[in-house]
Amino acid sequence: MSLMVCSGYIICWTPNETTFFFANCVGVAVDFSGWFYHFTMVLVLVNNCINPIIYAAKYREFQQGIRRMAAKLNPNKQQSQVAAVA
Repeated sequence: MSLMVCSGYIICWTPNETTFFFANCVGVAVDFSGWFYHFTMVLVLVNNCINPIIYAAKYREFQQGIRRMAAKLNPNKQQSQVAAVA
């Protein structure tokens, strides 16, 4: 699981960080309103979205915590299931 999270981080952040490196350290003119920069920003946002998906798919304690949280948010669910059975 850690390898998946780290791989996702590297894949999603490398283009953006490389763009900033070339703009700030090398002196290459970067078009910050162009499609490539916007694509790198989308990848950064994707990184924020994939971590919960990875945890939900691979980490049992995370899955159990989500179930407990959902049960606390909907306490009537247990009552409606009991009523449906009866």
